[in-house]
Amino acid sequence: MAFGFGGSSWQKRVAAALGDPRILEGISQAVAAAAKRHIAKSEGRGPGGAATALKPLKSLDTEFWTKTKPKQGPILGTRKRVEMRQRKTKDGRVQVKPTEVTEYLIKGKSFREGGTPLSDQGNLKRKLGARTVKVGPTRIEITLTGPFYGIFHEFGFTTKKANYIPLTKKGRREHAKGANPENEGLVRGKDYFIARRGVTVPARPFLVPTDKEWAGIGRTIGLALSKVLKGRTN
Repeated sequence: MAFGFGGSSWQKRVAAALGDPRILEGISQAVAAAAKRHIAKSEGRGPGGAATALKPLKSLDTEFWTKTKPKQGPILGTRKRVEMRQRKTKDGRVQVKPTEVTEYLIKGKSFREGGTPLSDQGNLKRKLGARTVKVGPTRIEITLTGPFYGIFHEFGFTTKKANYIPLTKKGRREHAKGANPENEGLVRGKDYFIARRGVTVPARPFLVPTDKEWAGIGRTIGLALSKVLKGRTN
């Protein structure tokens, strides 16, 4: 993002003031703060420049079988299975006995359902920053810095290959990329979901300040420049 400051009577003095690293750092902090605020409030810059709500997290429709009868929520189906269970007798022998168990089909749910987009573990917000450099006598360039995936969320993206999507914290924590989740003790539909045809993540434009925020940032920049031009530093 590049910006210029006009006004011929001020240009020379503004050019000198923009050489002050404190001014540039203040601009960087204001722009980064706007992006972080967007994540915290789940809003961003709409097409017209006004604030708009970011698209919510998509609800995932999954199911899984469990031997634990749910206390709440619908039971979608039941089935009987025979398991071979072992037990030790008093004399130390091991007996194997077929045992019928009931399993219940219930809906899975993501641990992030109803949560705030872009705030999975807080890394994006925590690591966001900005850098402002002077690129002309009265022009500056602002670059947002942080995790590379932030730009993908800004514009949205689509994948074509199968994607592993964790539904529980266990599913996120214990799965290694490329490994078979079933060999990691994870349950499909409960701990994870496989999007066979890839996923489409909508654009969530959180990086650029809204027009209202730009106006506020502009006023802050103007006050800071005025103080520097008048020889004040606080």
